[in-house]
Amino acid sequence: MRYLLSILLIWSVSSNAALVDHEKAAQDLCDTEWKITDRASGTNENTTNIVSDEVASFKAKGYAFSDFSIDETDFIKVSIEGADGSRKMIKEMDTPYSEARDFLKNRMMPICIKNVLTGIDNKK
Repeated sequence: MRYLLSILLIWSVSSNAALVDHEKAAQDLCDTEWKITDRASGTNENTTNIVSDEVASFKAKGYAFSDFSIDETDFIKVSIEGADGSRKMIKEMDTPYSEARDFLKNRMMPICIKNVLTGIDNKK
């Protein structure tokens, strides 16, 4: 019994360790999403490579997508689709991306952070 309790305690501590600071965790996840969007919109780099790089960078910070109740495979799939969509949208804009970049980031980040924090709070 003591062995089982130790395993459960270690498991629960490790699964929530990355989310001690919810604001920072939300910021880091949204930064990852922004970096994917930004790279896809500002370069011709392969979107699958962009997403792979940014997912690896996010995980290197000690996070797991499961910390946010997100399936990693779904995140990757949706991020690739979103990156392709962003790239298409940017090409259709009259304003150059370099001029619209800050505006788009300032619109995206607060909404993303609010949604991530809501998801974290609902997980409790």
